[in-house]
Amino acid sequence: MKFDGFIFFSLSLLVLIFAQRLLQREIQIILLFLTRKPNLAIGIFSILLLPGVFIHEISHLLMAIILRVPVKKISLLPEVTKQGKIRLGFVQTAKSDVIRDSLIGLAPFIIGLFLVAYIGAQKLGFTALTDINYEANLSAFVISLKNLPQMTDFGLWFYLAFAISTTMIPSEADRQSWKIIILVISIILVVVIISGLGGWMLDSIYPVINNWLLSISFVLVVSVLVHLLIFLPSWILRLVIFRMTGLRYVRN
Repeated sequence: MKFDGFIFFSLSLLVLIFAQRLLQREIQIILLFLTRKPNLAIGIFSILLLPGVFIHEISHLLMAIILRVPVKKISLLPEVTKQGKIRLGFVQTAKSDVIRDSLIGLAPFIIGLFLVAYIGAQKLGFTALTDINYEANLSAFVISLKNLPQMTDFGLWFYLAFAISTTMIPSEADRQSWKIIILVISIILVVVIISGLGGWMLDSIYPVINNWLLSISFVLVVSVLVHLLIFLPSWILRLVIFRMTGLRYVRN
């Protein structure tokens, strides 16, 4: 039995979350040192990510409308929460059942994956990543990477890929109802195994899920690559600013 889809998906998602937080922190530090005004830095940061924030919140909104969950309030204005975290926008919906709340919270990730997949494959030339032959993939991937700046409107599509992929990860509020869903799924799996249907599930259903997770993983890898290509110059710029100003960043 192959577990490469599950393993690759888990690793790529964890790496993306780490890269997302690392890059966003670098950008926030740079903006703070350049402006010396926290509110202005937050404002510029929100503008930089506005396309992604818009898609994130619209995804919540559309899913809520599809599932017939009333929407109380929507905002694209940034604010600092009581926990000291930056919230770039939100969609407030009425309380519904666990399934609909979970789908509404997951909507930005689903829409984001489709958009990043489209941009990566059709606009940035990452079609080599869809090849199942990993050895051939590597050389094709390196070639496509070198040719990136030659793509039509490369700067625009690369920026959109970054803005969407860095904001598509569900927030803590989006994940509130997931614990119950995970618990229910776990109980169902235990019942299936006890009833003797585990073998049938592994033979019939798991291969489909594994291939599906593998495909999603390739999109996540594209997102990670976009973050890494921006992180390196951002990190160098921050070091230059620190060296020129003599200032330092101290984390509380």
